[in-house]
Amino acid sequence: MTSPSLPNYARHLPRWARPASLSAAERRHAAHLALAGVLLMALALRLYRLDGSSLWSDEGNTWALVQRSWGQIAHDAAVDIHPPGYYWLLKLWSGLFGSSAAAIRSFSALLGTALVGMVYAVGRRAAPAASVGLGLTAALLAAVNPFQIYYSQEARMYMLLAVAGAGLFWALLAWFDREGAGRGVAGPALGFIAAGSLGLWTHYSFPILLSAAGLAYLWHWRGLLAASRHPTRSLTVFTLANLAVVGSFAPWLPTAVARVLAWPKGGVVTAPAEGVRLTLHMLLFGPLHDLPDPIWPWLAAAGLLPLLGLTAPARRARGVALGLWLLAPVALMFGLGLFSDAFLKFLLVASPAWLLLIAASPDLLPWPNAGRGLLIAGAALLAALTLPAYFAGPNSRDNYAGVARYIAATGDPATDLVILDAPGQADVWRYYDPGLPVLALPGRRPPDAAATQAALDAAVGGKRQLFALFWATDEADPQRIVESRLDQHAFRGLESWQGNVRFVVYTQPQALTCTELTPPAAFGGTFELLAHCQPNLPQTVASGQTALVELRWRASAPLPVRYKVSVQLLDARRQVIAQHDAAPAGGSRPTDSWAAGEVVGDNHGLTIPPGTPPGPYTLIVAVYDEAGGARLITSGGDAYTLGQVEVARPMQPVPAGVAPIRVRVGRSLGPVTLVGYDLHRKGFSHAPQTPLQPGDLVHITLLWQAPDPLPAAWPADLRFSLRLGSQTLTAPLAGEAYPTGQWQAGELVRGEFDLPFDGSDDRPRLEVDGDALRLQRLPR
Repeated sequence: MTSPSLPNYARHLPRWARPASLSAAERRHAAHLALAGVLLMALALRLYRLDGSSLWSDEGNTWALVQRSWGQIAHDAAVDIHPPGYYWLLKLWSGLFGSSAAAIRSFSALLGTALVGMVYAVGRRAAPAASVGLGLTAALLAAVNPFQIYYSQEARMYMLLAVAGAGLFWALLAWFDREGAGRGVAGPALGFIAAGSLGLWTHYSFPILLSAAGLAYLWHWRGLLAASRHPTRSLTVFTLANLAVVGSFAPWLPTAVARVLAWPKGGVVTAPAEGVRLTLHMLLFGPLHDLPDPIWPWLAAAGLLPLLGLTAPARRARGVALGLWLLAPVALMFGLGLFSDAFLKFLLVASPAWLLLIAASPDLLPWPNAGRGLLIAGAALLAALTLPAYFAGPNSRDNYAGVARYIAATGDPATDLVILDAPGQADVWRYYDPGLPVLALPGRRPPDAAATQAALDAAVGGKRQLFALFWATDEADPQRIVESRLDQHAFRGLESWQGNVRFVVYTQPQALTCTELTPPAAFGGTFELLAHCQPNLPQTVASGQTALVELRWRASAPLPVRYKVSVQLLDARRQVIAQHDAAPAGGSRPTDSWAAGEVVGDNHGLTIPPGTPPGPYTLIVAVYDEAGGARLITSGGDAYTLGQVEVARPMQPVPAGVAPIRVRVGRSLGPVTLVGYDLHRKGFSHAPQTPLQPGDLVHITLLWQAPDPLPAAWPADLRFSLRLGSQTLTAPLAGEAYPTGQWQAGELVRGEFDLPFDGSDDRPRLEVDGDALRLQRLPR
């Protein structure tokens, strides 16, 4: 029978969709089914592409530690800033499932799923009796939260820390319930001790949550005191539980105190408004890079909804506990000046409380279920806007795997060397080691300049290519000893950011042939190019390799302005194929430091992009004002022609998977594969997100791969069509100079094109042989 208390619209719903018509047992069963679905979704999101991004340096340290003995783990943790609890548990896990990237990350994925379940459990405790709406809503928000998903896919201790914190507050709320009902607290006390002990053995920041739990209990105890419900006995039991937590950590306590006292003093002083913004940004998005635009509505909701939620829990002590759980880690961040990229992850322990308070906010509405539906829809929208780019992006973390694949494809163990500028990268590099010799410098902190230079000079002698990975240089090499030495004595070529790792390829030539310029080429009247040197004239370079140019400059008078030098390789259509811009000598000899008449050597390496069609290209040099960008005028205009470079097919082509390209596609269009593309305002390859205005040129790089083998009907001149607004470009895939009839089976081929932007559309449409693809939106 339909309940007469239901509104008319609800009378026509199936019985299972009418909660008021369900018995208590049926409601519990429905809640359990819903929770199971949420947990399955959470697990799927946390396991999806679990090893899609590379391990980074800290995860490399984790991988290295779990290979060691139990005692060695404790010994190494004693000189680090983390206790050994997480590493011991992960060693047990890796003994069962292995120590691959996916295996060691799967422990965090399981913990992240468990955290979603614990959020539900805490929500049930914080909500009015028999209500499951708060817990289920909060669990759904946690399941799709980018911050939690990111750290559920990282082999570090922060997800275990969050689970310990959630367990602590679940036990605390259960304690409140049982004391309020006059029942024994043995079960919650044991849970509190277990969670507290786990937290202390996981991270040295956990005492802040124990402090928050203590303050929340004192608020609850005030009610016991007012009601004369054995307040002294209750406070004594809670105190003994906390002493048990500390006692369980007693064997490690002296080490913990010593390590915390040795923590570097100082920190980042952050204004309150900026600290709040960073906190909300991290709780919403974690460290993800591709974010919705505009971002301010999300930040506003992230700050306002928890404030509303604080007033919603029906039992006041629960609201106080959730508020302290959220605010205590934020207070720690402010107190120790931790608002920097390296420490924002400490906010993960506050994420469950933040989500629970958000989930509580609809209880203030006349229609709370509608409010919860809006919250869930908003969370799903945020996940849809941010997670696809995270899962697909190779640089979601520092991309050591991609760097190692590139070196494996282009390096030679007999002639090349890998340089790790910051020895902290050594462990993760061992995981991906492509087999080249490795030099980790500087050897100590602070670095010894003379010893570092001597070790570097001895190691690079006789080497051809130097693959340098610069990471955390502000701490490891603040004087840029390694980089400055390389810039002065080698030729800097390919340079790219792989997450927070800067990957630079240097080349050392065996001999150079110099061309003296008579008279010297004048740049702006007081700046002269005396000579340029190359390995041979004309220089022949395979695509994927580096063209080398040494320039010799002289100023006739002191220069008050800092200039940069741009060396460019142009095709027959004057498209820039390769470019290297830098202050002279890699920035170590800025022009405003030159003495009149001094000759300054300036090395430049131009990495020829993989897929560059073979043939002759023009090499030019330009000089421009570092601040304003205006070029100095020469006798040939605003650039001086150095000669030609012949690009050849590589003997060992770079695999398509490691060819540098910003947007990867891997989709067949007609008989060819579009490996990927770059898309940006012309002249702004260094800043691809620079907005375009009507009248600007869009520069498009298309990276193709021919089929292997070539089909019998392979076309001699396959063309594409690219449409943007009212503008349409139709051209051969790589330009007129290299039609498809000249391609080889499996060859990578690159095409560079320009298209006017009229402002009427921001998504180019690419078509080849009847197959079409919409490219990414242009920044506007």
